Amino acid sequence: MQGVIKFVKGWLIFSLLWGIFMWFVSWQAQGKEIGMVIVMSLYAGLIYQALMTMVARYKARRAQV
Repeated sequence: MQGVIKFVKGWLIFSLLWGIFMWFVSWQAQGKEIGMVIVMSLYAGLIYQALMTMVARYKARRAQV
């Protein structure tokens, strides 16, 4: 259960930071709607956190051998 909480926490933190950064860098100038920005940043955060979890699991398995 701790791993799930860690995953969700990392996902939401990255999504928030990524969304804010991208809003000021490009999405605002492109006229993206807030709802779409939230969805896009949540997807980006989910993909990023999944990749980071895969890397961490790979390193943990490799360290056991």
